[in-house]
Amino acid sequence: MAPPTRLIKGIHRNKSDEGVDLDTAPPASKTGRMNLRQFVKYWLWRDTTHQGEFAALRRLMTPDFPRVVVDVGANDGFYGSNSFPFVVRGWRAILVEPHPKVFAKLQKLHHARPNATCLNLACAEKSGAFPLYVGNDGEAPSTSTLSVDPELLKLRTKGTIMVQVERLTDVLATQQIQPDFGLLTVDVEGMDLEVLQGLDFSRHRPRMIITEDYPPKFPAKSELLKKNGYQFRTQVSVNSIWTAS
Repeated sequence: MAPPTRLIKGIHRNKSDEGVDLDTAPPASKTGRMNLRQFVKYWLWRDTTHQGEFAALRRLMTPDFPRVVVDVGANDGFYGSNSFPFVVRGWRAILVEPHPKVFAKLQKLHHARPNATCLNLACAEKSGAFPLYVGNDGEAPSTSTLSVDPELLKLRTKGTIMVQVERLTDVLATQQIQPDFGLLTVDVEGMDLEVLQGLDFSRHRPRMIITEDYPPKFPAKSELLKKNGYQFRTQVSVNSIWTAS
């Protein structure tokens, strides 16, 4: 059943919510349903994030925040998505997903949105064709990874798919994304450091970055971001949020 298209009486949206697509019904999940908490968040705010990351991000955004979001590891674009709440608010969006079946879902979700560009590729510190180790959570898995870390591969199938990998800097240049864009969100199953290593911060400097943390690489990622003028702001579950100084 599609969620109601009106907000509960007494609940108001702020100005940044004007123009939000309230007619977007959630796509069918693997279980065919959303839990109550997810449903309420989606109904009221079109918030699809896992643990309230959308609210945490918005609290840190200034009125002049550029309305551009880049999502590396966009998955199906909906469940647990950090970018979806911004896409339905009309932000320019670049959505990157390498797994072909998952990408098909992403493309289907956003095919009618001219503000969203979906790219069937992965991002890392170097470009080329590399094996994607397929996740074990279904035919269109959300846990596939480029990582060869043995601990991560324990949670994957033995199957691989060859995918195109590009440096994030090259993707942004090809898509003509402004140097000072708004939000970069990275959720790539242990490859967050490598995605950031593929970003030339002298050419593109997102105002805010949210990444799913992989503990063994967190010190190196933290050092890289601090060296490039980013400040750690808050932690939301397994995601750290950083802002440009």
